[in-house]
Amino acid sequence: MKFGQNPLVKKFKNRQLTRGQSFVELALVVPILLLILLGLVEVAFFMGRYLDVLDLTREAARFASGREFYLNAASPPASADYDCSTPNAFDFYYDTACIFSPPENDVCVLADDPFCNGFNSFVDFNSATDDVVISVFTIERVAKDDDGDGVVDRTVQEVTNSWPAPNGYWALSNFDTDAAHSDNFKRNCKGDAVRSTPLYTATYVDSKLAISESATPKKGYVAVEFYYCYEQVLGIPIISDIIPNPIQIHTYTLMPLPAAQPTRVSP
Repeated sequence: MKFGQNPLVKKFKNRQLTRGQSFVELALVVPILLLILLGLVEVAFFMGRYLDVLDLTREAARFASGREFYLNAASPPASADYDCSTPNAFDFYYDTACIFSPPENDVCVLADDPFCNGFNSFVDFNSATDDVVISVFTIERVAKDDDGDGVVDRTVQEVTNSWPAPNGYWALSNFDTDAAHSDNFKRNCKGDAVRSTPLYTATYVDSKLAISESATPKKGYVAVEFYYCYEQVLGIPIISDIIPNPIQIHTYTLMPLPAAQPTRVSP
């Protein structure tokens, strides 16, 4: 006569197996969920810093749009100095870049620090990798003789002048106290050359004008670009293997600059 297994014992063993399987699944899932959570936190930090950088770029362009770009724009003129704390000795390009400097606080403790007294309370500006690029453009309606017969076939809007000469842009890294690092905007955060010009060039602006033709024949614009190397806050190894750390944030703003409008009569 055979006796079957006690159903209570069988049920107990099945429960043990189920509980053990649950622990294994939990051990596998928890690290993945934790990684996703940390990744979302890192993304939140990145988005917050991006908005800070974008606000600084807009504020700098807004500051420049109400000023005369040709005042004290030499390198440097006798009447100007490259110091953010001396507003009377004005330089259009450097003083616009001063928006990106930290305010007078624990970060700006040195009395002789020229890059201080700005609006930047959140972004740690690194003179070895970061850069501010400023360009000024004059736009006019220009007559075009396409077939060379001396008769105007059409008129187009295009950039007729860009400042400062000779490159058509001004980069903070070429004028700050860190002489060992210049043209930072041409390189990524690792120091590799990735571009030869800033985004806003005469050619780039002309291409945008061709797409959106405006009825206003004469314009002046100032472009402010910020190249910033963002360091990950958490620095999670797996995420750093996929996304470069640091990673370059590039923000830019184009605003009207009345002082750059041409004064001659356009065709």
